[in-house]
Amino acid sequence: MQPHPWLMPFRRRIATAAVCVVWVLIEVWLDFGGLWFWLALGATVYAVWDFFLSGTYPNTSDQAPS
Repeated sequence: MQPHPWLMPFRRRIATAAVCVVWVLIEVWLDFGGLWFWLALGATVYAVWDFFLSGTYPNTSDQAPS
């Protein structure tokens, strides 16, 4: 699976993961354990895995491939 070009800059991956974390925090505050909480948690876990732990995206380059 090829990494998406829009997510190649590290700052965009950080921002996307941060939005997911904020979503989880909102769901914890509003309805802990509800359906949307689990969906937000799943999206956050997947984002952290795919963006930072899987090795799909290089950590050294902040530029999109040309």
